[in-house]
Amino acid sequence: MKKWTFYVSLIISIIFLINIIEILINDLNRLTEYGYGYLVGKIILLLIFATITLLTRKYKTESKEEL
Repeated sequence: MKKWTFYVSLIISIIFLINIIEILINDLNRLTEYGYGYLVGKIILLLIFATITLLTRKYKTESKEEL
């Protein structure tokens, strides 16, 4: 379940990041007050899903190598 949550939140984070970048590149000069609210909402959702991604990622364990 943890692996599934990680990959789903990672994909959603990437989608939000691409959407935010497209808004900043193409539509920044045409944004109204509602548009800025929409952009801030997308950024908040990106931060939430990025946090979920970071919390559910698998950590590498250090292996002890014997010589």
